[in-house]
Amino acid sequence: MKKQTLYLSILLLLLSSCSKDFLNLTPPSVISPGTFFKTQDDAITAVNGCYESLALNSQYGNNFQILMEARADNFTDQDPSSNAGQNYQINRYSDNPGNTNFYNTWVGVYNGIFRCNTLLGAIDGIKMDDRLKNRIKAEARFIRALDYFNLVRLWGGVPVLTAVVDPISAVNLKRDDVATAYKQIEDDLTFAAANLPNSYPANELGRITAGAAKSLLGKVYLYEKKYGNAQTVLQDVIDTKVFSLLPKVEDVFNTGNKYNAEIVFAVRYAKGVANQDHGFWYANSQVITVDTTLTKAYDANDLRKTLIDPVKPSGNANIMPRKFLDQPINGNAGNDFPVLRFADVLLMQTEVLNELGYVANGNAFTYLNNVRTRAGLAALTAANLPDQASFRAEVYKQRRLELPFECDRWFDLVRTGRAISEILANKKVTLPAYRLLYPIPQQEIDIMNFPQNPEY
Repeated sequence: MKKQTLYLSILLLLLSSCSKDFLNLTPPSVISPGTFFKTQDDAITAVNGCYESLALNSQYGNNFQILMEARADNFTDQDPSSNAGQNYQINRYSDNPGNTNFYNTWVGVYNGIFRCNTLLGAIDGIKMDDRLKNRIKAEARFIRALDYFNLVRLWGGVPVLTAVVDPISAVNLKRDDVATAYKQIEDDLTFAAANLPNSYPANELGRITAGAAKSLLGKVYLYEKKYGNAQTVLQDVIDTKVFSLLPKVEDVFNTGNKYNAEIVFAVRYAKGVANQDHGFWYANSQVITVDTTLTKAYDANDLRKTLIDPVKPSGNANIMPRKFLDQPINGNAGNDFPVLRFADVLLMQTEVLNELGYVANGNAFTYLNNVRTRAGLAALTAANLPDQASFRAEVYKQRRLELPFECDRWFDLVRTGRAISEILANKKVTLPAYRLLYPIPQQEIDIMNFPQNPEY
């Protein structure tokens, strides 16, 4: 298989995959980037295709739940045979570079980046309102930043592409270092935050806002331990009061109340619409179980505990956490996947403030208690958490209890240096340090001759 074949295949995938996008705009079934970008509507259609890439099975539609949650300790995969045991291997740290989950995810994410780069490379040639043009650029750059953030957290250094690469030039692609990837992510999100609106009319609900860009930028800064930068952008999200905690935590995931005030950014789906719905997340026929260490971590009166209860949709043999229950149409669900929630923003700011310097009963306590009391728990004071270390431990605990199955747990463990110890304590499995990153897919090693991550 030649490099040219790979890139031509990706091009054809882009040009033929936008038959119907999740924001309900319908592009032509086959388009050519060289001739398609002529009008404002073309640009909107193209950016909708960028959104759509996030919803595919290679990303939030399926694979991210495996790579970002199954790797951690919130549930245990007890099925060593389905999918040739590849999901089970990821859960048990016995995976190898040939695991097809890796290749499908890698190609799927880069397809999303390709869509964004195609649009960004063509949009300046369209005569249209400059404010709308910059908004569309900002949407594409947010999606590209999210793509690279996911890639670098999964694999470390990856090729950072900001323009469409032709097959001839592809021979020179290399893995850029992590710092290069984060610099591009920061640049994209800074531009997005400056050029996106705070909100949209109802018929545009689901598009990326300035608050979403700042929230993701704050998370990026948190991962980089740039706590001062994170504090600034996260505080701005809080102070604008565009987002808020819902009074009842279960209402956040109510499929009749999608994209509510707590949702900062979610990948959208439409139940009963072909190619816009999805299969059930974390579901199987009694072979995937919520880990007992997660269940036991909740206090008896914690209102979030019922969200991890195993339940079955009507007419379906699968069980899944109640958090993602949606009664199916034609066997599929249509609930959105929450990428960023306001509860996450509050917990990130809580952590950031504590890392900048513990303050007894300061703002960090306020934001922590906003999340705790919504969950039915008592507010805590400096008498309960008298120092930075005890406060930090409580923040980590609340992140696990508030955000299970939302693709944060594995990354939280890795970024805080607790993955090896927590996995051993909770799953009773030894996690080798080299497995904190996944192996580069073997197909990419064969095609591009990339260096493999150590010890794979």
